Amino acid sequence: MKTRLALVLFHVLLMLLPMAGARAQPARSPMTVSPAMLARVDQESEAVLLRLYRLSPRARAVLARAFGTLIVPGLRADGGILGVAYGRGVLIEAGGERTYYNVIAGPPGAILGLDDKSLVLFFSTQDALQTFLAAPGWVEGENGAIQILDEQALTGPRGPAPGPIAGFILADDHLARGLSLSGSLFIKVPMFLCSDASAACAADGAMPQGR
Repeated sequence: MKTRLALVLFHVLLMLLPMAGARAQPARSPMTVSPAMLARVDQESEAVLLRLYRLSPRARAVLARAFGTLIVPGLRADGGILGVAYGRGVLIEAGGERTYYNVIAGPPGAILGLDDKSLVLFFSTQDALQTFLAAPGWVEGENGAIQILDEQALTGPRGPAPGPIAGFILADDHLARGLSLSGSLFIKVPMFLCSDASAACAADGAMPQGR
């Protein structure tokens, strides 16, 4: 039930996501995202990773062991009655495969300061990654839990013992603490009409992406 409600909320909030440059969409797609938009997500995600490594050099070694990493360059909070934060990111598997996601974080996360924050989540097990990829919509707290780490969690003599899905919430100049992703929804960005040679598109071009 929670997943169905979250998916309904997601489709309502699609209208809030930046859509400049989106192509005309076929009837089968609720939203079409252009290769240029996905390339921008890639570029911004690379910048977020560099910022994370600068803020926490230990994080590089942690992510190097991950089976996949999901980067959301920026969350934007809705100041209206919906009271959520939303953004778009890319999940990069260890083998280089990319899957793009829309993210919606509801209260209390948005209220407690997720606005203008970046997310870097990583998958410590192959099973956690595949379960996440297979889900039509993955809700934190219902389909699994996300462990939020900070610099203090990385300072133990043997390093952190992260859960199957863990990660960092980044402010401009520090790793944020005390924030929650409880109830956050992650759902794949539908990609259609990706027929050019952009690296942001899958090799099979115009075929919709999904697992």
